[in-house]
Amino acid sequence: MIENDKSISKLQVKPETFHFTLMVMKLELKSETLRTRLESTSADSHGFLESHFDLSKKALEESSKEVSKILSKLNFQFNLDKVSNFGKEVVFVTMGNEAEVIAFKEAAERVRNIFQDHGLPSTDSRSASPHVTLFKPSRGNYHIKLQPEVYQHLSAEATNCGTETFHSLQLCSMTHPKQENGYYHVIHEELLSHDSV
Repeated sequence: MIENDKSISKLQVKPETFHFTLMVMKLELKSETLRTRLESTSADSHGFLESHFDLSKKALEESSKEVSKILSKLNFQFNLDKVSNFGKEVVFVTMGNEAEVIAFKEAAERVRNIFQDHGLPSTDSRSASPHVTLFKPSRGNYHIKLQPEVYQHLSAEATNCGTETFHSLQLCSMTHPKQENGYYHVIHEELLSHDSV
């Protein structure tokens, strides 16, 4: 795509920040001050209410076991071979294999239910949409437009964008400063069990 339009290189998402989103939720912060000064949060609860932080860790631990069972059927791998777009502004890649899409959505639904059971509901009522964002506008480059002809030929046919292996579930913060590589601040992580039956 970049070979066809060099200007869109500024819209390219760094590969080290690629991720799949299973759900979005809101954890209450300890105080309003921390909403604007997250750099001063404590290391133990990352500035969130202890109850919310503890509940989210427990829910993530439970979720990792359930997701491991679901994804083990696919050897924890998804083939990314279908390029598409959101509103002609965001280009992403997803799975073309229906069994993989179904497994992802089943995993996302299970995670949402577990967090709901712990009093941490999803703030997004839409069905999970498995995708990895490749190009999107961000602050400072909204003037650069993705022209449909740059990616339409990829959307019309299967395009091998590689295989993604799932290793862990992460609880990431959208309010803390991002890591140096641009990836979200990871509050807690649970490895998936590749020994699941």
